[in-house]
Amino acid sequence: MMKKKRSFPAQYPAEKPDDLDLSPAMERVYDYWAARDDRNNEFFTNFKYSRITGIGKDKAVSRRDASKIIKNDDIYYVWYTRRDTESGPVGMDKCTDELPAVDWDLADIYYATSKDGFNWHEQGIAVGRSPKGEYGDRSVTTPDVLYFKEKYYLYYQSFTGKFTPDKGDYCDVSMAWSDSICGPWTKCEKSVVDLGSEDEWDGGAIHDPYPLVYQGKIWLIYKGQPIKNGRDCMVRAQGLAIAEDPLGPYAKHDLNPVLNSGHETCLYPYKEGIAALLIFDGPEKNTIQYAPDGVNFEPKASVQLPPIAPGPFCPDAFADNGDGKGISWGLCHMGANTISPDSERKIVEHSSFLARFDCDLHRDIDRQYFKNPHDHVGRFGEDVYFQEKMKLENEVKKQISNESGLLDSNTIL
Repeated sequence: MMKKKRSFPAQYPAEKPDDLDLSPAMERVYDYWAARDDRNNEFFTNFKYSRITGIGKDKAVSRRDASKIIKNDDIYYVWYTRRDTESGPVGMDKCTDELPAVDWDLADIYYATSKDGFNWHEQGIAVGRSPKGEYGDRSVTTPDVLYFKEKYYLYYQSFTGKFTPDKGDYCDVSMAWSDSICGPWTKCEKSVVDLGSEDEWDGGAIHDPYPLVYQGKIWLIYKGQPIKNGRDCMVRAQGLAIAEDPLGPYAKHDLNPVLNSGHETCLYPYKEGIAALLIFDGPEKNTIQYAPDGVNFEPKASVQLPPIAPGPFCPDAFADNGDGKGISWGLCHMGANTISPDSERKIVEHSSFLARFDCDLHRDIDRQYFKNPHDHVGRFGEDVYFQEKMKLENEVKKQISNESGLLDSNTIL
């Protein structure tokens, strides 16, 4: 029986109206999304960015992939990928023992400390590459930290042997442990999470290990990648492996992948479950999702300009108390590209640097400064729209002009 025909009111009713026929879109407002307005959505935030000192933009080295941040005796600690080579990346077909293939090639894991989260002091190497010919001899990158039963653990990507075009970004996950937050670190010298088989979604590489203590166990969320098959478009998704002990063995979850999108993904305990910030790659990129059981995620908000490879300050990552508070700040990385001076204006060198992000995803704060849904959408200046990555290249512009002559028919016949 058709409901009474009347117009939808000027303001959203507090409860889903049962006397109106609703379109699927309006049904979702009440049945799916966490709030009808971003400003009232606990999972919505804008992100603001600040330059930092000590480990910020530096022409001499590349720094990227910040870990979660730990605070101990009023000092903040962070671990990250650091590359210090005379040349920038030259590609997988030209790399050597001295020339890096990519920004994270020929890299080591360093750490830094801070008293305020804005001014940092690089303390030195935490975990370095192994001797040539041994496991992890090419690069150790993308660390994340775990504190469990009075010990510290660093999980990271371990690259063995030179990058090659056919192998691609191939690596697995290893780890090191220490009794002290400052080290020394003892390397595991082997993989702790096995790659999938050749025909599986995580058979080509396991990236971005992200450990949490949850439900009394170590939950390691990771990005899987299939074996390179000649196509640029590959599955990018997040899986879950669980262990009783930080050293493993790790059992992959039956529902893997548990997230269908995301490149470098930030996760944090929230209430009784786990929240995830997904950036890049996949149909649900640039969303914040939530799983009350840590496994069955659903999108709760979409976000603009999320931090790249975010490492949040998140004490609840190790608390395992079923009462996650969320996050309000952390570190991320940004690209510093060198552009060729010729007319082609191509990127000829790539490096990264660390920066700080702030947001409002914490239950104990209410910063309306971060809740304006109009902060970013349609409000960028020309410096964003006409940056090198956004501009049409001349060759593409010529191609489009030629195609338009063939495809664009007269509007008025």
